[in-house]
This record gives sequence, C-alpha cells and structure tokens, in this order.
Amino acid sequence: MNRLPQILICDDDSLLHLGVKHALKGHCECRSAYNTDEALLILKKQPADVLLLDIQIRTPLEGLEAIAKFRETDADMAIVMLSGVVDYQVVRDAMKLGARDYISKDFEKGDLLHSITRVLEHRRLLQQRQRQNYELAAEQQKQVLVGENSSVQALRRTIERIRQSPANVVITGETGTGKEVIARLLRGTLPDGTLAPFISVDSSTIQSSTAESLLFGHEKGAFTGADRTTKGLFEEAHGGIIYFDEIANMSPEVQVKLLRVLQEKEVTRLGSSRVMQLDFRVVCATNRNLEEMVEKGLFKDDLLQRISVLPIHIPPLRERNDDIPLLVAHFLRKTGEKGLSFSPEALHALKTYKWPGNVRELGNMVAYVTAMIDGTTVELADLPPKFRDTICSDAPGLPNTAARATSFYARVAQYEETILREEYHRADGNVSRLALSLAMDRSHLYTKLREYGIHDKRETSKTR
Repeated sequence: MNRLPQILICDDDSLLHLGVKHALKGHCECRSAYNTDEALLILKKQPADVLLLDIQIRTPLEGLEAIAKFRETDADMAIVMLSGVVDYQVVRDAMKLGARDYISKDFEKGDLLHSITRVLEHRRLLQQRQRQNYELAAEQQKQVLVGENSSVQALRRTIERIRQSPANVVITGETGTGKEVIARLLRGTLPDGTLAPFISVDSSTIQSSTAESLLFGHEKGAFTGADRTTKGLFEEAHGGIIYFDEIANMSPEVQVKLLRVLQEKEVTRLGSSRVMQLDFRVVCATNRNLEEMVEKGLFKDDLLQRISVLPIHIPPLRERNDDIPLLVAHFLRKTGEKGLSFSPEALHALKTYKWPGNVRELGNMVAYVTAMIDGTTVELADLPPKFRDTICSDAPGLPNTAARATSFYARVAQYEETILREEYHRADGNVSRLALSLAMDRSHLYTKLREYGIHDKRETSKTR
C-alpha cells in the first residue's frame, strides 16, 4: 500500500484546518500546527512532504519570516503559501524566499488538490534528479582510468574524442589491462539525465543455436519453452552501448548473425515479422590480433570492417610501470585500507615485475597483501612468494635484504624439486602411489610436478 503524502497545515484558524482536511481527505494525510514554532517542532520529529503556510499568524509577516527556518529544517519539503493576503509584493517575496506556490484562502477544493499534486510532482522530479546525479557520480567513480604516464594521458584524450562519436569501437589490449573500464568510460547519458544502457556480453558464451533469441529477442510461443515475450540484448541496449567482451572468441556462425544488425541497426524478434529500428553503439574488446585471425579465416572480414571503425589500444602495465604507485594507492582506497602503505623497496620490486596479468593482477596482489599483513607498511617480504622470487631474480639492484630473500625462496624451491624428483622415480612415475607416500592431495601434487617439469599428464597418456 502506497503511503499518502504528508501535509502539515500551519495556520491560526482552526476552521481553515477543518476545511483543508476535508478537501484533501483520501488524497493526503494532514497534521495541524497553529504557529510557526509549533510547526518547526513537529517537523523535527516527523518530516512532511508539503507545508501549507499562512502569512499572518501571530504577527503580520510571521509565515513569511519563517520560510528560511523551514527550508533549513527540510530543504526538500515543498512550501505552499495559503493566505488571505493577495498583495503582489508579498506573493513575490514568498516565492523568492522558497515557496513553491501561493493559494488564496477562499480556494476551491479542486484548486487546492491541483496545487498539492503539482508541487508534489515537482518535488518528486527534483528528488529523482538528485538520485540520478548521485548514481552518475558513483558510476563515474567506479570507472576510473588511473595513471599519469604519457600513454595514459593520450588514452584519456582519445576516449574524450571517441565518446562524442556514435561509431563502433574496438578496444585492444592484453588480459587484465582494463578493457571494460575503458568501454564504460564511453557510456553517455540519456536526455533525462539517467545513464545510457550498457549491456555487457561474454562473446564465448553465445551459442549458435540460441544466438538469435539471445541477441534479437523472441515473441511468446516462438519456440518450445518461450512462455513470454523477451527482449534481445540489442533491444536492451537501445540508446546506449552493447559491449562484446573478447569478440575473438565468438564462433563464426554467430559472427554471421551480427552482420546485418550492425549494418542496418534493426532487429526482428523470433516469431515476429515486425522490424524494430534501434539506436545502439557496438563496443568490442579483444586481446588477440583480429587482422591476423581474418587472414587465417578465423574471423569474418566483413564483421571486422563494421566493428573496427574507431580503435583504442590499452598499453600493458609493464610499459607504464611509473603508474604503479598511483594504482596501488587506488586499490588501497577501494579496499578501505587508508593507513596502509608500501615501502620504497616493495614499490621498486613491483615496478620491476613484468605483470603478465596487468592491472587486474596488481589489484589482486593488493587485495592479498591487505588481507595478510599485520602492520601498516608493506615490505618486500610481505609480497606473495611468486612476486618475491620473480622480482628479485630480475632485479640485481635491490638491497641485500632482497637478495637474501631470493636465496631463501630459491633454495626452498630447489629442495622441493629435488624431493619430488627422487620420490617420483621411486614410485616409477605412478602419481597415485606418490601422493599416498607423500601424504599430498593428488591435484596439488599434479600441479607441483608440472611446475617443475617432472610429469606431464598428457605426455604420459600418449606414451601409454
């Protein structure tokens, strides 16, 4: 059940209170106050949607002089002046001070209800716009391109130019570079101020047998199990962006189905003959070379020509390692660890690492450290072992403490490998028997054996 609008009447005439409550009965819930001091006390305990305020109460301008106090108490509350004073100057002053409407006390029932409805609608629209602005700001804060490297600055300029264009975009970059973040930065707003749609699709999950239903939608009864009409992804993206993640993983059969819709910007639901004209922008992402795939016959040249109008390339993290301190600070803020910092040695080590997983790997590393560390400063020894081993072996300029750490972990790994090789030969390559003798989980043992190149499950199966 919807809540009725809350109306507070502030007037010294008890008969007026009765008349207003009768006029608004069934439409609003009314409360009474007989002076502005009483009204302020009531509002502090229970807010109102609309305040009906007289001008002349205990003094000739009591209501007018109290408008600022009411707005300070609740800036969202709509104030409607309900008074016998019809002097133009007084009416103008009331509106300038923040009143939303002005009604004479000899009102008709319909006029009062119409005014209340109008100011409530205006208040709803204001609140909706505030929510939209908040959501827009929150979304923009989530999608941040962090860095001051020259390549990142150039990328920002490219994004700003491309955002103004309706043309399709292909974003290229290694795994973990943040391709979807860039895609979301291209997202615009609708005329009403809300965020434009952004429909994200994992290209590898689109099966050719269900592609048309998924992409274009279907009518009720179009096929067995179609118990209701369903919009397709392109229809959901109308007015915004449809984002195909890792487009290179899309099967050739599905690629063919995209050609016409990208060219004509129109779809027809399964089971329908009605053609729907749509307005959407296609943004694709890939970590592979689509032109090479075209040459090998793995990707449709026609599709590449349609999607690759505006290219964006994201550099890998190893090519902008001077941004690592900024990225670390960004991820620390996201985790809420305000008092945590990385030592100069740890940051130097992070800059030396090659980051095959790019920004995503860095974010995971920061999450690991914040969960595991006890102090407030992340030292080199606090980094995950794989970082310590790889970083220190590639960074001869690190302090002696780093070299000692490398020696320790390298010697532990060497000792582990020696044990596994000896026991593997004793077990004649039988991994099940080896797992029992070492009291190790079999899957973990397989991982270790492959890591040291001792056993390859596929090669073993071939020889047998």
